[in-house]
Amino acid sequence: MAVLITGGLGVIGRRLTEHLRERGYDVKVTDIAIRKEPDYRRADVTRYEELTEIFRAWPIEHVFHLAGEVGRENGEQFPRRCVDINVSGTLNLIQLCSEYGARLYFASTSEIYGDHGSDVVSEELETQTVLRPTNCYGWSKLQAEQYLRHFFEAGPLKAASMRFFMCYGPGERPDPYRSAMTNFIDRLRHDQPIDVHRGTARSWCFIDDIVRGCRLLMENWDGSSYEGFNIGRADPRPMTEVAELLCRLLDKPTDLIRPSDPGPLVTPVKNASFAKAHEWLGFEAEVDLEEGVRRTIAWHAATFPIA
Repeated sequence: MAVLITGGLGVIGRRLTEHLRERGYDVKVTDIAIRKEPDYRRADVTRYEELTEIFRAWPIEHVFHLAGEVGRENGEQFPRRCVDINVSGTLNLIQLCSEYGARLYFASTSEIYGDHGSDVVSEELETQTVLRPTNCYGWSKLQAEQYLRHFFEAGPLKAASMRFFMCYGPGERPDPYRSAMTNFIDRLRHDQPIDVHRGTARSWCFIDDIVRGCRLLMENWDGSSYEGFNIGRADPRPMTEVAELLCRLLDKPTDLIRPSDPGPLVTPVKNASFAKAHEWLGFEAEVDLEEGVRRTIAWHAATFPIA
């Protein structure tokens, strides 16, 4: 049984590859980087013919589709590319997984839900109201999910979605388009101020828990219906509290924290239920916020030493 990971050189893709191989799975990787390795094939998910060669070469039974354009600001600046990769690329995988009988697990996002204030968001919300993401990135992922549901119901596709909530941890290099967690750590380590949005709260989930949730989906979902699963940790924290925790663990003064107003693309509160993933898949996030932050700080210190 071969498992294909698209976007396998990304932050989550690398960790998932290691996680599955450690458990004996035959993992194949595709991404856009030029490499010559036995279990790697270069392919752009928007190029159907390139993906086809992978399915012809390897007996793929499961696909973790992690390749995508990520981030709110990135999606607004490059909306066509966001749709091309997140929607059209997913359609290519839908067609190939349907033809070759592989199960497809789509990396979706908490952004599909939009802004629901401080309410706890569960997967049932999509049956109760029309979801309205606050940014192009969220819309592209929601549209891809709708195609997955359609082709599942039309058959013969077997597919499910993983809606990641605030993944952080080792491997995510600081960059203006990456998460607040890695950028805050980097800036504080260099004694630079961090802009923290007022009135915002997040449920952060350590990357090792995220990839374990991916594996549990593959192992425990029976494929009888299209499903979306929230994957994360039920521990919402105000971002001011997270910033103060970072200052404490890095031994930095809290006056480096600069309160600011969130922009129009930001979902102020991300507070979700992960009960469905627990009941259906046996998933439970295990790494608490402080421990996860400590491990992430240690990775930063080892990877980016300060002279």
